[in-house]
Amino acid sequence: MAQEPQSLDLDEIIRIGLMNNLTLLAEAREVDARKAAFEASTPLFNPELEFQAGSGKSHDGEISRNTKGISLTQSLENPLKRKYRLQIAESDWHAAEYHYQALKTAFVSDLKGIFHRILLIREEIGLAEKNAASLEEIQRLTERRARLGEVKELEGIKLRVEALKTRNGLARLQAELELAREDLNKNLGNSLPPEYSLQGNLEYVRSPVEESALVEKALQSHPRIKQREMEQELSENRWNYVRWQRFPDLKLAGFMNDELHGKVKGVGISLEIPLWNFRTKEIAEARSLYEKKRTELNALRQEVGTDVRSRISRLKLSEKTIELFEEELLKQADLSLTIAEVSYREGEISLVDYLDSQRTHYGIMKDYRSSLYQWALDRFALEKSVGAELK
Repeated sequence: MAQEPQSLDLDEIIRIGLMNNLTLLAEAREVDARKAAFEASTPLFNPELEFQAGSGKSHDGEISRNTKGISLTQSLENPLKRKYRLQIAESDWHAAEYHYQALKTAFVSDLKGIFHRILLIREEIGLAEKNAASLEEIQRLTERRARLGEVKELEGIKLRVEALKTRNGLARLQAELELAREDLNKNLGNSLPPEYSLQGNLEYVRSPVEESALVEKALQSHPRIKQREMEQELSENRWNYVRWQRFPDLKLAGFMNDELHGKVKGVGISLEIPLWNFRTKEIAEARSLYEKKRTELNALRQEVGTDVRSRISRLKLSEKTIELFEEELLKQADLSLTIAEVSYREGEISLVDYLDSQRTHYGIMKDYRSSLYQWALDRFALEKSVGAELK
């Protein structure tokens, strides 16, 4: 018994995509690596243990004995330098997290677009099939009338040509559908079963958007902006870290040696003296990079704000187009086609007039579905600009 194709809605497609998309999986591993690097940077430096063994002899040759020594050295990092070093690793980790979130947001938006592309082609196929069936019915009627001598045989030929063009269009749409389904599966890591169906239809649900609220939301929480904020914080911490490298770390040591003339033990302290290198160039470079990241962050905020406003304008234009179809054009197109079909059957209009009405109706219905699809794309693009799903 044949198994029913698995039926998937948009939420299920998104869930599968987030679990199986190879680019996202690779980026998630990058986040794990940055987190592990941060955690690995928190312990203190390991102490150094040194052991020495040898032999000694006095200058007069009267005393000769074995010598040995052991020492333990612990580096003590400057507390402020350690603070900034850890903050560098933490900022790097969080920047990778926000980069992953930005990729996820863009991926979900693109995935919704592919899903709705399949819905559009599927509805265009249904519309074309309905149009082909209507033409074939009229064709049979025309052929009967031609045999009775009521119309010229040429009209039947014209209808057969029109029906053939419609069937060719259907074949093209079927090929586009297969390509779109393959594209969807590729974005899901080729994890879909061989046979599957998608639940859903192109639809328009008016949901007013508040421009100022969306712009503010994008500026506060967009993953790309949060990533740049982390990168700016990282560069600032690196600048501070380099500045505090001017103050050396301490090394504490404890030692015990068996020497030629007896045992020696004690403690010591050592530090690096910044005599030849005061890190002036490194500090200047780190500060310049910090200023660069701050400028990039401000530029990105301007870009995001402009993009959100632009996407809102496009969405509103798409809404007006759909409302124009729903308020006037669809009803007029249906009524016009009905009148044309009745009039042709009764011999009141010519075949050319009927075919013009048929093409006009089909064109309007196709344009309406394209408008629904474009509205969906504009909404998904706005979600991508805001960095979050619109409710």
